[in-house]
Amino acid sequence: MTAVTGLILRFLFLTLLYAFLGIAVWMLWRSVVSKQARLGNIAIPSLTISTTVDGEPVVQSFASAEVLVGRSAECDFVLDDQTVSSRHARLVYNLNQWWFEDLKSTNGSYLDGIRVEEPIVVKDNDEIYCGDAIFRVYIKPLEQ
Repeated sequence: MTAVTGLILRFLFLTLLYAFLGIAVWMLWRSVVSKQARLGNIAIPSLTISTTVDGEPVVQSFASAEVLVGRSAECDFVLDDQTVSSRHARLVYNLNQWWFEDLKSTNGSYLDGIRVEEPIVVKDNDEIYCGDAIFRVYIKPLEQ
């Protein structure tokens, strides 16, 4: 094989490599864009959270895909309890399920008596402890 043939083969291989990488990046970009378009059309089941404050029931319903729980007024569901962190936990609708995640809170979170160390699936009528505060989650199924 002559030097010219080797050089031509190198350029050909380099061209094929860049073409392959370009097609791969284009396909990934198309996949991300189409996923974002589909996410806008996903129906989210209604999430209702209930708790008791000074003997009075507090019930709040949410239609968004993420609900932040904590002591801070910036949270979606505010728990006025000193054992609850300012941003204690969150509920996220992902993969057609509601997930509960502790946000590295000081006093931890428990789902039906099990300490939450990583995101965990929440089902209807689950009881969640954030510190000493207790609330119950109700999920309204999507109507078909």
